[in-house]
Amino acid sequence: MPASNRSELAAFDADHVRRVVQKTASGPLYTFCEYDTESFRSLYVDDRTVSMYESRDAMLEHFERIHTNVHMDFMQRTLFRNTLFPDAERVEYITMAMDYLKILRVYVGDDGLFIAIDPDEPVVPIVDAIKATLEWPPNQNP
Repeated sequence: MPASNRSELAAFDADHVRRVVQKTASGPLYTFCEYDTESFRSLYVDDRTVSMYESRDAMLEHFERIHTNVHMDFMQRTLFRNTLFPDAERVEYITMAMDYLKILRVYVGDDGLFIAIDPDEPVVPIVDAIKATLEWPPNQNP
């Protein structure tokens, strides 16, 4: 059975966004987390992901290692927007693809979504679905 929690961090309905992402993705949704500069919260972890760990504690410890530096995402967003690409009005998401997994980090104001999907999954339809679901901040990168 998948592990799930209710949203508590995001300023928007991250539970609804998760359901939209699950409907939009053509493949599996492995993990869906919300985070801000201080903390993270796993909202959904599928059976396959849960089964990769010898225990729930081992899984949570690994997630803690992944998300220890969540504040760095927001610093990276500022670096891209203000220093590396000052003509850009916003940084909406960053994607990292590995041989067995793709990580999509979507920024919505001061909140982030960490989405783990299949490496062949296209990210633009997912981002478009998230944007259509939320009132997207007009300029989230001061």
